Amino acid sequence: MTSKNAPFRWMLSLAASLGIATSAGAQEPEPQTESETTTTTTTKTTQQELSEAMRPEGPTGLEFAVSGNVGFGLGYVYTNGQAPSGGLEDLKITDSAKVSFPIIAELGFRVTPRFYLGVWGSWEAVLTKTNDLSCPEGFDCSTYQWRVGPEVRYHLRPGASFDPWIGLGVGLEILKSHVEGDTQVQAAPGVFVPANVDTHVTDRGPTIARLSLGGDVRVTRALSVGPIITASVGQYTVRTGTQTVDITGVGSRDQGLTPVDDGFHALFTLGIRIAVLPM
Repeated sequence: MTSKNAPFRWMLSLAASLGIATSAGAQEPEPQTESETTTTTTTKTTQQELSEAMRPEGPTGLEFAVSGNVGFGLGYVYTNGQAPSGGLEDLKITDSAKVSFPIIAELGFRVTPRFYLGVWGSWEAVLTKTNDLSCPEGFDCSTYQWRVGPEVRYHLRPGASFDPWIGLGVGLEILKSHVEGDTQVQAAPGVFVPANVDTHVTDRGPTIARLSLGGDVRVTRALSVGPIITASVGQYTVRTGTQTVDITGVGSRDQGLTPVDDGFHALFTLGIRIAVLPM
């Protein structure tokens, strides 16, 4: 026998089933439309592009570099100096030095990825040549030079793996020489006696201009290696020093150096440079 409430109960069951299905469907997220997906991707791409555009194209901050070089010079140490014959003679760099070995250090700040401001300094041992003016035969001769000054540098490709650059600076040059040996000095007309001569000389003057060329090959994020070439013009304008003559059986005496005129010259170096770049 069928109950009168059967249709009513069937309708309630159907309504309950529909309600549960509707509730489950409401809990699932609706899939994004194609336009919404494109808008989200475009927003992320725009933010990334803006971030990359605001990022510097290369390093900035403190920078240190050191290089080992080979150097040579042209021009004069001095002009119009007293020759052994009694006249005046010029001392050429090519007559007094074979080659030098400069060690160059640089310390400065990359103000921008392209512009660097700093100071440079070098110490170089000079291999001397035997000559009558500065290093007579049989004498012990040693020469070295200090140079120091400010520099500005421009980097062409600061964000690349190879970054060529050009620098311009000025400075001060200090050339020190020590010459010591035994010789004969004239004690009277036609009379020569043995003596020891010990001479210390300092020549100094401005580096009028110093051009440097090089390139940084990035090894790591903070380290680079590359070539360096420098060419400078300068002038020794001041000469000071002492000369001590110790005559056998007589004693020693100090005497000043003979006057000379300025020596204008050019100096060149070629080497390998290691730079510690800012992070």
